[in-house]
Amino acid sequence: MAGFVIYVVTVCTFIIPYNCHDMKADGDPPEKIPRIEIYAVKGRRADLPCNITPEHSDDVISLVLWYNNKSPSPLYSLDSRRGNFKQARHWRSDQLASRANFRIQSEPAYLQLDHVTSEDESVFTCRVDFEKARTRYQEIGLNLIVPPRKPIIKDHTGQVQQSLIGPYNEGDPLRLECEVTGGNPRPNVTWWRESVLLDDTFEVTADFIVRNMLRIPSLQRHDLMAAFTCEASNNGFTLPSSTSVTVNMNFRPLDVTLQGDKHSLSAGTFTQIECYSVGSRPPAVISWCKGSVPMKSAKSVVSVNGNATTSILSFKPTIEDNGLYLSCTAENPLIQGSKVESGWTLNIHYPPKLSLRLGSKLRHSHIQEGNDVYFECSVKANPMVKDITWKFEGREVQINTTAGIIISNQTLVLQHVKRTGKGRYTCSAANSEGRGASNTVFLRVQHTPACKPGQKTIYATAVNEPVFVTCEVESDPEDVVFKWRFNNSHDTRDISSLSSHKTMSTVRYVPKSKYEYGSLSCYSTNSVGNQDVPCVYSIIAAGPPEPIQNCFLTNQTQNGIAVDCTEGYDGSFTQELFVEVYDITTGSVVTNFSTTSPSFFMRGLPAGSNFELKLYAVSHQGKSEPLLLEGKTLQTPETQSRRGTEWKFPVNPILIALLSIVGVFVLIALCAVIILKTRQIRTRGEKRKPEGKVPEYTSHPDKEIISTEDLSKEIYEEKCPDVIPDSKYLEIPVCKIVNQGEGQSQKESFSAAGSSYEDSDSNFELHQMQPIEDENHQVPWKDQILLDEGISSDHHRGKYIDLQTGYRKDVAEALLTVQERNYKQTDV
Repeated sequence: MAGFVIYVVTVCTFIIPYNCHDMKADGDPPEKIPRIEIYAVKGRRADLPCNITPEHSDDVISLVLWYNNKSPSPLYSLDSRRGNFKQARHWRSDQLASRANFRIQSEPAYLQLDHVTSEDESVFTCRVDFEKARTRYQEIGLNLIVPPRKPIIKDHTGQVQQSLIGPYNEGDPLRLECEVTGGNPRPNVTWWRESVLLDDTFEVTADFIVRNMLRIPSLQRHDLMAAFTCEASNNGFTLPSSTSVTVNMNFRPLDVTLQGDKHSLSAGTFTQIECYSVGSRPPAVISWCKGSVPMKSAKSVVSVNGNATTSILSFKPTIEDNGLYLSCTAENPLIQGSKVESGWTLNIHYPPKLSLRLGSKLRHSHIQEGNDVYFECSVKANPMVKDITWKFEGREVQINTTAGIIISNQTLVLQHVKRTGKGRYTCSAANSEGRGASNTVFLRVQHTPACKPGQKTIYATAVNEPVFVTCEVESDPEDVVFKWRFNNSHDTRDISSLSSHKTMSTVRYVPKSKYEYGSLSCYSTNSVGNQDVPCVYSIIAAGPPEPIQNCFLTNQTQNGIAVDCTEGYDGSFTQELFVEVYDITTGSVVTNFSTTSPSFFMRGLPAGSNFELKLYAVSHQGKSEPLLLEGKTLQTPETQSRRGTEWKFPVNPILIALLSIVGVFVLIALCAVIILKTRQIRTRGEKRKPEGKVPEYTSHPDKEIISTEDLSKEIYEEKCPDVIPDSKYLEIPVCKIVNQGEGQSQKESFSAAGSSYEDSDSNFELHQMQPIEDENHQVPWKDQILLDEGISSDHHRGKYIDLQTGYRKDVAEALLTVQERNYKQTDV
């Protein structure tokens, strides 16, 4: 009940003054109430000021009431009529609830209104009642602010742009349109670059859209990544609403240069040239051209900041590149007409390139001996050459006016050319890059036939044996007609049995008697003329071959000797080489054999021995004089090792004297002891020896005795090897047969290059390689004079065959008395 009373009193308190005020207002002229306008952002706080300070210091506030034009009832009250003003009671309507709070401590006091809504926008009235002074009224217009929406930026095509825009090319115009909707009051729309205002002019369309257009006639490099901001603002309490875009741009290259100084290049040598470009965005694309031909062998490197591009061209210049323009072009492909070019004219150094040819008025196929000839040498070089060298068959040609050789600039003149001028000509020249040589021109000089040097001019043959004589001439042209004529002191006649081919002719000649030996003359003719001097060949009677020549030992081993010889003149007959090897120490024949090769290698010889070699050239016309050689085989490794390990003591004369004295005394003492012992033994023997008895001996050998038969068996176990000539030297095997028993003569068997057979006495016979007259391949014995001219030895018994015709069977039967030496079988 008490609460209800209080409520009624309060309501009456509010109503009565209000009604009284109205009544007064109705009766009296209305007073002008002061008014202020405040703005508040929706959703934020609004402070409504009210002056509550009394006019007199002895006056106090009793009641404060807040109204708005939307409701006749108070919205907020402050009542201090029953107490201290600072302890006054606050009351809020349901409309304000907890959002309102009257701040009386500040100056002026104000009604704090939180979270302003659109319903709060109205005219608020603040009524202040004092105890003494009249009531004070104040009006506060609360205006609600609505921020504009976020601006929208569009390009010239109407496309909405956000964040990064472009890219735009350098020099392009920029046109951006900013549109803003909403906002209370109407917003201002402006364009800014960083903190610089660019444009504050805007317009409002019929549909209440605020629009501002930004125009930049030409974008420059400083506009790269520039931020353009459109702001919309309708109050000073909140930050403007804004949208920004950043301009991305493409730049054309500013410059391009070839790095380094212009210099000459060497043909055929790899070189690198750098091209440097700056200012392009994105990095420039660099291309190379040599003349009108693009070059693809370049690599590009971009700097870290992307502002510079370096292109490195690697190529091998050629002679054809000399004088061409090498260009480097930098271009931003995104910008038309952005090419920047730089280049050099190539100066290529190269060795001289020469081309040789006969004079333009000469016909090569009709140059004959006695004509004038000249050569032209064309030179292409950089740097140019000073002198030209001419060569004929590899030899330098010098100026010789007497001989008709004239050199003028790049021309070689041969006056009255001779056949000796036929051959290969070249020209050469040099510069700082090297020397060059021309092609080879073969000068063909037609001339009459002439004998070709180096031919065989002496032919030996027997009576009634044909001989083929070949005549070869030097001729140009090669179509030659030959004619042969025989001539000696008894006869002169033409030879018709001939055959010819180009520059060669062969005639068959048979001497019928000793009076038909003489000379054959060869005459020839070609289209130029007749041969001046005929070719002459001598036909002589055949004889024994010439001795072997130029023999020397090429290798000496422990069991072999290599010999290299040159054959002498054979008289056009096949010949063989016969070799006999003697042991110089014993004088015995170690081996003998025949071969058709002048170079051979003998194996199976005793080690550490000295030998004498006799070499004969033998054909069916006879034998040559012998050629003597001396050789030796090396010692065995054991002997050599013993020699190599001989003890050597330092020689001291005093020590040698002392040792000699001691040795003499020791020797005297030993002799004395031996003499005494010998006498004692003899004395004892005479005492013990019984008279009339023969002493008996028992044989108890202290050492193992090897029988002669066993020894011979061991020696003969090895057999002779085959002959295997497969190198430059003909390898000759040697088989030695040693003494088999006491009282028997030593016999030796020799394996020759020909075939052999064993007779009934186990002797071996050497057969000659060439066929001989009798059917048994043996020849009759020569007389004693011929035997004496052959090979003889004091150790031989029996007859020795003359090597002019071959070996006889009896030579193998000769007993060779040599010192007993245990030779083992060896191979050649």
